[in-house]
Parts: sequence; C-alpha cells; structure tokens
Amino acid sequence: MCLEIGGCNNIFRKIMQSVYLATIFAGALVCLLSSLLLLVRRKSGERSRLILAIIVFFSVLNYIPRFIAVSKGYDPELVVSTKMLLIGNFMVVSYIMYPIEVIRPGWLNFSRIVQLYAFWLFLLTLYLITYFAGVRYNSYSSLPEMIANVGPFEVWFCLFLCLLLFTPGLLVIFIQRIGHNSNTDRVWLKKYASAFYINILAYLMLLTFNHPLVHTLYYYVSVGCSLYIVYMELFDRLLAKTADESVLQEAFLRPTTPFATAIVASKNAALAERLDAYMRNNSAWRDPDLSLTRLASALYTNRTTLSQTIQECGYENYTQFINRLRIHDFVQQAGSGLSSNYQEAFFFVGYRSRNTALRNFKQYTGTTPSDYFQKRQAGATFQ
Repeated sequence: MCLEIGGCNNIFRKIMQSVYLATIFAGALVCLLSSLLLLVRRKSGERSRLILAIIVFFSVLNYIPRFIAVSKGYDPELVVSTKMLLIGNFMVVSYIMYPIEVIRPGWLNFSRIVQLYAFWLFLLTLYLITYFAGVRYNSYSSLPEMIANVGPFEVWFCLFLCLLLFTPGLLVIFIQRIGHNSNTDRVWLKKYASAFYINILAYLMLLTFNHPLVHTLYYYVSVGCSLYIVYMELFDRLLAKTADESVLQEAFLRPTTPFATAIVASKNAALAERLDAYMRNNSAWRDPDLSLTRLASALYTNRTTLSQTIQECGYENYTQFINRLRIHDFVQQAGSGLSSNYQEAFFFVGYRSRNTALRNFKQYTGTTPSDYFQKRQAGATFQ
C-alpha cells in the first residue's frame, strides 16, 4: 500500500514538473511575443509602449534561467531568497515607470529614472557589501519557514524586501498628482492598478505556499496580468483630450493662413490632413528626437513631399512648423499651471536646450516668457 502511494506521488510529481516546465516556456514565449508586438506598434513620439515592451522583456529574462534549470533537472533558485526578492522589487519599480509615462508623457528623464530606482540601488549595494563582508544569506522554501528563523540580520532584510513589494504600488494610486496632462483617464488607471496588485498578491501566495501547483498557477496569473496590461495599451487605452487640450489644438496648427484653409489649398491635401491628424493625436512635437525623416516615415511619404506640403500649409520649413507647435504647447503648459516652471515646460514640449527654447520663444513672441505672460494677463495673445 505504501509503495502504491509512493508510486502515485512520484507520478504526480513528474506530471506537475512537466506542466510547470511547459508553463514557464509558454510564459516566456508569450511575454517575448508581447514585447515584440509593442515594439512593432510603437508610435513615434510616445515612449509608453517602448517602456512597457522593455518591462515585459524583463520577465522573459527572468523566466529563461528557471526554465533551463528545471529542464536539466536542477532545483531552480528558491523564491524566498534575497536574490529573487531583489529581482521582484526591481520588477515592481519597473512597472511603475509605465503608468508615469502614460500619465505624464516625457516627464521621465535619466535623472528621474535614477531617482525612481535610488532606494532599490541602495538595497542592492547594501546586500553586496554585507555579502562580501561574510553575511550568509540563506534561501527558504516559503515565507513561514523564513519567519520561523527570524532573528539574524539577513532574515530581517528579506522580510523588509517582502514588505517593499507593496509600497511602490501605492504610487499607482496617486500617480496622477505628478501632472494634469494625461493620455488616459482614471478608469484605465484603476484597471492597471487592479492588474498590478493581483500580480503582487499572486507573488505573495507563491512566497507563502511552496507547492508545485501554486508555482504553476502563479505563472498563469503573472503572464495573464502582463497580457491584460499589454492589451489595454494596444486596444483599450485612449488618448484622452481635456478641455484645455481641445482649446490648445485649435491654435496649434495655425500658420500664416488658417490651417484648414491651407489644407484645402494644398496640392497634397490628403497628406496635409494625415499630418494634421498625426500631430494632434500623438503630440509628436514633444519628442525631442523627431525629425523630418522620422515624420515622413511615420506618414509613409518622403522628405521632399512632406517638406513641400508643410510649405504649402503656410510654414517656411519643417523647423518653423515644429517650433510653432512647441511654443504653442509651452504657452498652454506654463500659462495654465500644468508645469511647475518654465524650464520644465520647455523640456516637456520637446526642447533639449533652455537657450534654444528661449531664443525660439522670443522669435515668435518678441519677448521673454515672463513679459509675455504679464502682457497676456493684460489681454494680449499669441498669434
């Protein structure tokens, strides 16, 4: 009887191992394909899909070592280990970058990304210093097993890492406070936060229960949440237009002659309409790397035809076209308080250099930003 039970357990264990291996492989493949799809459908001038693609690809890099270990019959890295918890916290912080970029396109720069990862980098440095100093970081099969051994520094450090898994998620709830210029709405943010926390709770279950079935189910939940977020980015999230943006768009594409009239008069009317729609829908001028070549590629035309169309619509050249859009956007950002200061507003609308931005602003308005807004309060407007 005992032999029969032992044989059944061995068969069940082998089946679960095969299912677990297949699940890891499928999860890695699905995440890889999702990441590539986001890259293929990345819109010029908007980085949210690029950031999400990179984040999803991080999951692929996390799945591959585990798949190799299981396929070779080795025991993979225990989930409740300092290394795995540090990786988990890295992924949580990474998933915060995406909604920040959605809510405030262009707000993230190198220094802000470093600030976002600053505390995680501090913990990683602390781990490396203590590790090379001789601290022995043991791995555990479950969270209850680790709690039973609480006392040494390394155990408290792991418990602290477990707690931190939830704290970055609080940023998702309050993330809209970093700015009012949003490419989405609160409904989308609630959906994203729900998927985000379901994934974290599933990971907590994985930490708590060391069972092959729980490990397998976690991968289904985790990959499912990632797929849902990708689906929302590709098909569900709409570029919301606030009342301020609607007013701003009326003035954006306004050259010497009204843009609508210019489109009709243009020999390339269809291309002019596509250009108008593309710039409005994507706020493409906010991309500091946007060029005539990239814009022509996005509109499926060539540089010469696009340049001619821009001139037919009342602009001297591409540079004047983009600078007018950026200056109009700057006026809206700074004038309505959407940016905290002039420099931030200049960088937000696509300028890399403050001096270049000021020079262009003075060229189109004849004055400095401070003087312009003082005159604006007295009734003057930017034409």
